[in-house]
Order: sequence, then C-alpha cells, then structure tokens
Amino acid sequence: MAFGLAVLLAAASAAQEGSITQMNRRVLDVRRCQVELRAARADLERVQQLFAEGLTAQAELDRVRTSMETAQLRYQEAVLSLLSLQPRIAIDEAVKYRSADGRRFLRLTVSNMTPTFDDSQFRLLTDFEGAGTIPEELRTRDVKDIFISIKDTGGERTVPRGTTIAIPYEQHIPVLAYGRSATITFQFLRDANNVLVAASYLGQTAEIAIQLQQEETGSAVNVTSTQISQEADLGSQISYALHLDRSSVDVRSFQLMTFNLPRQITYSFIDPENEARLSQLNFPAGVTEQDLNLRLFLPAQVDGQVVLDEPLEFWTVITEDRVTIPEGETLTPDALQATGGGFLRLEVIPRGMGKIEVSAPSLFSEIRVGESVSSEITVKNTGTRRLDTVWLSAEAPLGWQATITPDVINSLEIKREETTRLTITPPPDVPIGDYEVRIKTESQAYNRQVPSEDKVYRLSVKPRPNVIGTSLIALALVALVLGAVAFGVKLTRR
Repeated sequence: MAFGLAVLLAAASAAQEGSITQMNRRVLDVRRCQVELRAARADLERVQQLFAEGLTAQAELDRVRTSMETAQLRYQEAVLSLLSLQPRIAIDEAVKYRSADGRRFLRLTVSNMTPTFDDSQFRLLTDFEGAGTIPEELRTRDVKDIFISIKDTGGERTVPRGTTIAIPYEQHIPVLAYGRSATITFQFLRDANNVLVAASYLGQTAEIAIQLQQEETGSAVNVTSTQISQEADLGSQISYALHLDRSSVDVRSFQLMTFNLPRQITYSFIDPENEARLSQLNFPAGVTEQDLNLRLFLPAQVDGQVVLDEPLEFWTVITEDRVTIPEGETLTPDALQATGGGFLRLEVIPRGMGKIEVSAPSLFSEIRVGESVSSEITVKNTGTRRLDTVWLSAEAPLGWQATITPDVINSLEIKREETTRLTITPPPDVPIGDYEVRIKTESQAYNRQVPSEDKVYRLSVKPRPNVIGTSLIALALVALVLGAVAFGVKLTRR
C-alpha cells in the first residue's frame, strides 16, 4: 500500500515538473545498468567461490557468468547511447550587409550548444566496464568537421527549395568546442531575405530557416537598381526599378526626390503594385524592404539642356527630411551623404527616333483605258533624328508599271522633305474598274529600322469614248436644231 502511494506521488510530481529530458533519462539508464552489473559481478564471485569448494555445478557457474556478461553489455549499450546524444549547433547571428562595390554578403555566427555532463554524471562514466576509461574530451562534447551552406527557401518558383545561393558553396569548421562560437562569411549569388542554413556534422544534416538581419549603415535606407543607365526616345517614357532596404524595423516615412534633372524632363515615383503616384513612402513596422519605380517623361524635342545622344546624370534621393538646394547649384555626393538618407546616381541618354510621312496632292485619279497617270509624292522626316537612305517602292497590280523617280533619298534631315514623282501605266487592255497601287517607304535612323505606314494610290479606269457614235449624235442634234429653226421661220412668215 505504501509502495503504491509512493508510485502515485512520484507520477504526480513528474506530471507537475514535466517530462524527464532525454539526456537525464539516458543517465538514469546508465546508473540502473551499472547497479545491475555490480550485482551480477558480486553474484559471479560468490558462485566461483562455491564452485572452487565443490559446492555447485559447472552449469550454474556458466549461467551466472552469462548473466554477468549480459549485464555488462547492457551497461556498455546504455553508456554508448548516452554518448550518442545529438549535438546541437545553434545560430547566434545572421547579418546581411553590402560592400562598397555593391556585392551582398552574409555574416553567420554559429555556436556549439550540445548538452554536456555535470561532474556527477561524468564520474559515473569514468569506468567504462570492458572498454577502458572514457576519454576526457567526450566531456566537452566538441563537434568536429562541420560543413555549412546557405540555401534558398523555395519561395520563388524559379528557384527550387534547397538551391545553394551563396559562395563558398560550403564552409568547413574543423572543430567547434562546447560553448564556443565561430563566424563565417558567405557572398550571395542572388539576393535573399530568408534562407536555409544547412549544417552537416556527425553523419546528419540540419536545416534551419531564418530571416536575415540587416547591418546598420550610415544611412536610414539603401537604394539600389539594376538599371542605372538607360536609353530613351524623345517623347517617350522610361522606368527605373528601385529596391529600398533598411536595417531598422520601426515605422518610418521617407521623402522621394530627384535632383539635377532638366526641367523639360518630368518624373513620377510609382508604386509597382497599384501604379499609384507617390511623393512619400511609408515603411510599416517590421518591413525592411520595398520596391519602387521611378518613371521619366522625355520631351518631344531637344534643346540646350536635353541634347541628343548626350548622357544626363541625375540623383534619386530618399530621406526622412526634404532636401533643398540653391537655385543654379547641383547636388554632390558629399552633400547627399550628409543628409543621412539613401541616394543613387542614375543616367538617361536621349535618343532620337526617325519617322517618315508620305503625302501627295491627291491619292485618287480617273483615267481612260490606254492612259497613264503621274503625281508628285512628298516624303517628310517628322521624327527627331536624321533619316539615312530612304528607299521608295510601288506595288502595282499584275501587268501594271509603277515607278518612283528618284526611288532613293540619301539622307533626310529633321523636318525636311523631298519630292519625288510617281508614274503609273496600266496595260493597254486593262479591264474597266477600280485599282490600287501601294507606296512603300523604308529607312534607318541610328541603325534602327524606321517604322512607316504604306500609302495607297487609287485609280478608276473608265472606258475610251466612242468617237463615231458621238459624232452621229452631234449631227442628229444639229439637224434637229436646224429643223426647229426653219419651222419657226415659216410660222413667222405666215
């Protein structure tokens, strides 16, 4: 009764304090096996004494010896099970930072947090029955030959989970003592905020998914872009994809500005998700990265500030306080650094675009069978770049002849025009009806094909006049008129 009560009390105590840890359970197994081994050894010594005095049989001695050896094996198994507790490698710090040349790195600090033995537990293991003394180094629980790599979490469909995304592909730590830490550095092959840290040691691999910290920098926000220099046609618009990241996780708002852009070039900051135009950008709590588009609108014509094919450098500035510069001055990198915000130098190269316009006094004619037609065709450069070698051609129905003279214009400057002549000659036996002749133009400007719209010249072919029939009708009309006149004279005389 007392024993049952003790068991219940022990069970209740265990329920209150929680389950026994794996290491403590294995330590208890070692102590139990050690007690059993000592009892079996004492029993063997007693039976050996009896056998020497002839008081017991050989079979009894063999049975007791087998029981002792079995107890010794169980003790050794329990000790090995205790020593094989899984080591634990913990991640103390994972900081992402950017070098001066724009490369991104990861500084990773890991430590050995493997459970170790206290003095009483270690004294229990100092006499490893049948295998000699346990080495002192096992007490420290050092972990040797640790290999660490950085892998993708698989958040993007284009990158499978587990893909190594940093170099070296593996970092080797020869030995990591208990309670000690080691710091290693990786260079990112592709930027990431969440990674898998894969650690391989003692025949096992552990993967830990972590969100990276951002290193504190001198500016409140960093601005980067893969499109720092772009070409744009006059009268068009272009966008720069900006990426913003910061090291803090508090709530902050930033002003969005550009400097050193000519007044003829306007701009807007655009939210890439909903196309909203922004003048300020808010970072909610916990958000460290955002994307933003800077869109430029170029004028249709060049002037003294916007010069064709000349690069224009300007700055995009993102800071907590609005920055102003005196009229006529430019913003320097030193002055931008002093603002404490993020800034990025960008470049736009204005390019002209050729455009052809074809016109004529009239694109319609009526002709008789056997006749031809000739018309002036005017070719004008309505683009923003000189046209090089304009080719003109005419597509006519089968059997027709259509020529343009001249059919090649060597060059055509902006807003200039040249006049050519189109001559269309149908075959002598062309059927009566309506026909079309297509006028085509081809040219290049700055080694780019210039788009052009075909013009259609329409012709209506009428039959040739019947001269004999017309003459007879005319004579009949004359005779009728003369007869009427003569009849009128006679009536007058009566």
